[in-house]
Amino acid sequence: MFELQHWVSRLCNRRTLFLLLAALMFCWNTSMLWLSEIDLSLQIFQLLLWLGIAISIEDKLANLWPKPSRFSFFAGAILIALLLTLSPALISFQAGYIKYLLLPGSICALALLSRPLQQWHLFAAPLLISMLLSIGGAFAVLSSPIQNRLTALLTWAFLYGLGFQAGLSGKEISIGSAGVIVQTNCNGNEQLIFSIGMVVIFQLIFPLKQRGHILAAFGGAIVSAYAINTVRIALLAYFTTWEDRSGMAAFDFFHGHGGLIFSLIAATVAGWIFYRLLDQELTA
Repeated sequence: MFELQHWVSRLCNRRTLFLLLAALMFCWNTSMLWLSEIDLSLQIFQLLLWLGIAISIEDKLANLWPKPSRFSFFAGAILIALLLTLSPALISFQAGYIKYLLLPGSICALALLSRPLQQWHLFAAPLLISMLLSIGGAFAVLSSPIQNRLTALLTWAFLYGLGFQAGLSGKEISIGSAGVIVQTNCNGNEQLIFSIGMVVIFQLIFPLKQRGHILAAFGGAIVSAYAINTVRIALLAYFTTWEDRSGMAAFDFFHGHGGLIFSLIAATVAGWIFYRLLDQELTA
């Protein structure tokens, strides 16, 4: 009987309840994107960010004992209540950028319930990681006009270097009578966001000390993201040249959900580059 009371008291302490609330916010956050039929790549990227947030606070669990002020407690509770109250509207709200604010809003609410504003250093990394979702969304919108033409140019150069008689006109890449037009959903923004996001998460959790290594990590992530998406667009252009439109099934796959494979490859390559640089610093 004593052991049962001991375990109940441990499970009902403030830190355990706070972690349970964080888990519930994770479930709510991911279900909102799924129920609103948001693009799969955005859902996967958010899962990656949640994983980074979990890792960033894992070594701080000993200090993760909620001690909010009255103001921060009520502010956090009101923010969570507001998010939950808006759930039906969020599910039906297909357009707009509010979906990019759900994760930062959730983390802000949890931070308020844990500490007053003056002690938010404990949540600095989780808050910065959560902001990658909205920053990535803004970057995708603002950079698309440039990215479309740049991706088309890189893909044309790649195909021409492989010996294809490729043509380039603005955002359109042609191979004979076939070809593709580079639009926002295939201009490489997704690969860039995944790869740079991976480097930012790693830098916040396992920081590189040397400035040259930091620049190399970000530079490697950017170059690899462009290279990987260039291969993807080149494949899409090549599929359009198959006779009797036999390549359209492959085109539709890699232009749709299959394109996520290239984003995950970009994130993996960026993570590997960061790991190699970190290993050099640790063994130096």
